[in-house]
Amino acid sequence: MQWNILGHETAIRFLKNHAIPGKTRHAYLITGPEGVGRETLALAFAKALNCQNPPEKGEFCGVCLACRQIDEQRYPDLLILRVNEGSKDLKIDQIREMQQKLALAPYQSPYRMVLIPDFQRATIGASNALLKSLEEPPSKALLILTADARECLLETIASRCEVLRLRPSSVETLERYLVDEKGIAANRAKRLAHLTGGRVGTALSYDQTQDLLDAYDDALTDLGDLLNSRLRERLQFVEKLQKGKGSSREQIAFLIATWLTFWRDVMIRREGADIPLVNIEHEGRVNETAQLIPSRQIKKMLKDHEKALVNLDANLNPRLVIENLILTLPLLQVA
Repeated sequence: MQWNILGHETAIRFLKNHAIPGKTRHAYLITGPEGVGRETLALAFAKALNCQNPPEKGEFCGVCLACRQIDEQRYPDLLILRVNEGSKDLKIDQIREMQQKLALAPYQSPYRMVLIPDFQRATIGASNALLKSLEEPPSKALLILTADARECLLETIASRCEVLRLRPSSVETLERYLVDEKGIAANRAKRLAHLTGGRVGTALSYDQTQDLLDAYDDALTDLGDLLNSRLRERLQFVEKLQKGKGSSREQIAFLIATWLTFWRDVMIRREGADIPLVNIEHEGRVNETAQLIPSRQIKKMLKDHEKALVNLDANLNPRLVIENLILTLPLLQVA
């Protein structure tokens, strides 16, 4: 069975070679933006290492017990260590508990494997604790980390791993893949490819969860209304947000991040850059806004939205963050 992962041919060739006995390293770091396929690639590597009926070296059958258990994330020699629900960070206690399990002999695999997605969310204490497993790895232990970027981790962590950098596919490549391989209608595939910037995992997630697309559209509709509203109406929007279901830190972060993509598109059109828009379903509003606002003001909007996301991440009051941002929005026109 082919790995059947869109793009990342260089990384796939590398891992196929490392799946051959004697060539496997003790630690790997797979980096790239969220939704680009980091975890999918890591699990494919685990299958290549453990497949009971590999069709050839570096491949996996996809149907044996080991392959199926890895797909279902219940393989006895694979631990997937995630941030606990309700927490922002991967904690040192989680790493120490993992290390105890990693030191055990594998049940049936050549390796006792641990996959830690989003390791950029590890605390400094957790990162330092993991160093012990990287500097003095237990016999038959294999660690796979994923992260947004190598630069998000301590260099002492990254330098002890084989690093693979993943990049999104082109919008056109993803669009063809969604149509040809996933059977998604052409118009929807085009929208998903643009909306996700070539990140296949994110595109499939949006396709499978219509509520996400609806929330995205609602956020942009709200922004359009706010740009044509005076102070009173803007403050009323904040009050409505607080009383509704959209007042949590995560939901406000989603709202601001969505608005940020709009301002990015506005800047692209204002400057005439040859870059695909994210919000092609809202192209008319993007073009209209780009004609009404000068570049310096668009740049300010981009900076204000980025700062708001940083403030949310720093645990500032979500209401104050969104209220302050809304009050800085330009007023386009009021009837």
